[in-house]
Amino acid sequence: MNCRHSTDMEFNFSYTVFYEDEYLLIVNKPAGMLVHPTVKEDGSTLYNYVAHYYKQQGLLHNIHPVSRLDRNTSGLVIFAKEPRIQFLLSQQEVIKKYLGIVTGTLPADSGIIEAPIARKEGSIIERCVSPNGKYARTDYKLISRRKHLSLLELQLHTGRTHQIRVHMAHIGCPLYNDNLYGTPGPQSRHALHAYYLGFNHPATGIFLEISCALPNDLFKIIYY
Repeated sequence: MNCRHSTDMEFNFSYTVFYEDEYLLIVNKPAGMLVHPTVKEDGSTLYNYVAHYYKQQGLLHNIHPVSRLDRNTSGLVIFAKEPRIQFLLSQQEVIKKYLGIVTGTLPADSGIIEAPIARKEGSIIERCVSPNGKYARTDYKLISRRKHLSLLELQLHTGRTHQIRVHMAHIGCPLYNDNLYGTPGPQSRHALHAYYLGFNHPATGIFLEISCALPNDLFKIIYY
């Protein structure tokens, strides 16, 4: 797909629209940004920037987020312009693939992780593998290896909170710089990027594939 780059000087923020038509908008979210406004943070989220983009373009559509990412995960996020489109997308399984850099030694160069995930007792943020959790499946495949780091393609088959982060830590290979599930410390940019979406367009039926390359900050970690 062709990309359109737009710089919002008022918010000092550059974003990339990776796909847009009268029904959908797919945007590359930078790490460090929330997708949705919260009580504590309202004005600097991806939702707010999309609203400003609509205003700039003279678009009268509403904003209906279809997918979400953790604050410190970068990558593709889908917004529907109509509630009907949002509903139709929620009724199909969108193929979601990520690029992640992990530490440790993988048990194999590819594999399937099936481990139920639950909220960790005593925490409102952290998740853990638990027999009392909900079913979760993540597939992984090695792309390249550099010393103690491995670049993986990861595919979600379920959408549990922090799923990839929890599953990779579960097999002893937490994401690089994941201070919640790896080495404890202040939360920062962990090495995870949502790079691929595949789904049937809810209005046209055409199968769309949208991809977004590994960002420079993560590229430098694994290749330099």
